[in-house]
Amino acid sequence: MELQETNLEGCFILHPKTFRDKRGSLTKIYHQDIFKGLGLDLSFKEEYFSVSTKGVLRGLHFQTPPMQHSKCVTCVAGSIYDVVVDLRKKSPTYADHFSLILDSKEPKMLLVPEGFAHGFVALEDNSVFLNRSTTVYSPECDAGIRWDSCGIQWPDMDLIISDKDSLMPSFKNYDSPF
Repeated sequence: MELQETNLEGCFILHPKTFRDKRGSLTKIYHQDIFKGLGLDLSFKEEYFSVSTKGVLRGLHFQTPPMQHSKCVTCVAGSIYDVVVDLRKKSPTYADHFSLILDSKEPKMLLVPEGFAHGFVALEDNSVFLNRSTTVYSPECDAGIRWDSCGIQWPDMDLIISDKDSLMPSFKNYDSPF
């Protein structure tokens, strides 16, 4: 597995090895010792996936202390435009964002550290997003910021946004605990 830095400190793209033959392919997306060897000593506590139709925007979400978490995300079917925003006030990249396309044809993952908001847009129907987190979901610590308040250039398409995500506070009106 290869680790690639992004413009945001602590946020990495992970390129797993994919083995292909006439039957299809196999991609190992997590191996504890390999992660540790890359300096990523994380203990994942929860894993889930979502299935989205084209244009669904989910985000920008995060968990506040004491249930803040790091997570490793990927797309195992279809494709998504994935985005993170640095909410760490003392970080030199505070308020900056990073985006990339995650898709099932070229497997890669994004490691999102604590103190980041995360979201994505499904670029095709039946896109399957997989999330592995270092803490379990806590409704009391569930938070987010509006998807359109951080200067992110989202894909030019009709977006489908939940009422919950539409009502999140804007970035400038959110006092980050990180």
